[in-house]
Amino acid sequence: MALSLMTASLLYYGYLSSSISEFAERWTALASYVFLKIIGVKVQIHGTILSSSDFTVRIIDECTAVGPILLMSGAILAYPTSGIRKLQGIVAGTLLLAILNLFRIVNLVWIDTHYPDFMEVAHLVIWQGIIVLTAIIYWFLWAERSEFSD
Repeated sequence: MALSLMTASLLYYGYLSSSISEFAERWTALASYVFLKIIGVKVQIHGTILSSSDFTVRIIDECTAVGPILLMSGAILAYPTSGIRKLQGIVAGTLLLAILNLFRIVNLVWIDTHYPDFMEVAHLVIWQGIIVLTAIIYWFLWAERSEFSD
């Protein structure tokens, strides 16, 4: 387990300096832009910057779900179960974390617009904790289900 998580950490640090990082930032910015437009927020996008008359945010590496996805994937890959179960777990967990991350960004835009004094705590403490805890809880639930399925 420790080796798998260490490998996931090394992959993340390698990811930070790669073109995949830029892709993840742009995809996250674009998906956030689309979601904000759907719910009626007047927003513009310029690369990885989302802005309106009320806010401006730049999507950076840490705004993507890549870190928590690698954490979850490392734990899943280390678990002794079939390859297909691992693949299913990683795909489902990736979708869960990506969708939750989009909700996080939209929520942070709302907080920044309506309660800017609360933004730093919501961004750096509450939402980061929620995302990481979700990855860990998902892994626990997946592992428990995988144990009884094999």
